[in-house]
Amino acid sequence: MEAAEFEKHERLERDHWWFEGRRRCIAAVLSRELPALAQREILDVGCGTGGMFPMLQRYGKVSGAEYSADARARAHRNFPSVEVSACELPDVLPAGPFDVVTAFDVIEHVDDPVASLRSMVARLKPNGRVVVTVPALQLLWSQHDVTLQHRRRYSRGLLVEQLTAAGLRVTYDSFFNTGLFPVVAAARLVERVRGPGPGSDLAPVNPIVNGALREFFGAEARVLARGRLPIGVSLIAVGARS
Repeated sequence: MEAAEFEKHERLERDHWWFEGRRRCIAAVLSRELPALAQREILDVGCGTGGMFPMLQRYGKVSGAEYSADARARAHRNFPSVEVSACELPDVLPAGPFDVVTAFDVIEHVDDPVASLRSMVARLKPNGRVVVTVPALQLLWSQHDVTLQHRRRYSRGLLVEQLTAAGLRVTYDSFFNTGLFPVVAAARLVERVRGPGPGSDLAPVNPIVNGALREFFGAEARVLARGRLPIGVSLIAVGARS
């Protein structure tokens, strides 16, 4: 992403409804899918400005890896106790080994996602896990994806196929951000008729609206803790090292 988008992420990711709702959904999946461990080493690949660190620290000791020097500097400033290394997928990552490698909205940015996933698998301990989220469904492609420099959006089948090709046994996969799917799909249709707007969808929201959307999106965590959702704006999957 460009520096302006990292600055926007840093400003919004603590309280914005999309970031908070996504964290709740991811936490629900981590709680149900990660094996019990007294101590767990977690690497967050593509950690950006570090917004996922506080949530991940509930599950173990966290370190980060990030391509952008600007984002790394922001992560160091915001979370000085967390080690954040330079990375460049698929070849440059911290050696590990780790119990869990996460890549939240990362592999849609890279030219060779399977090679990038294989690099993450190579950093896992035996029976380790890779946890990924990606934007879902190519029919939702928009200026938002262009601005964030996405290469693709994912079907469930494509995500499972790539994780399997990387040497992972997929233990869980689900869509999420389901409740807002009709609204997003309608907005994308309008964009195709009227033409794209500027920049990404991320923007400050009225606090009352922000709180309502946060609770609406975050409520999906209760479903993900027990099962799966059939469609949505995003996908999450967990793969175990084979």
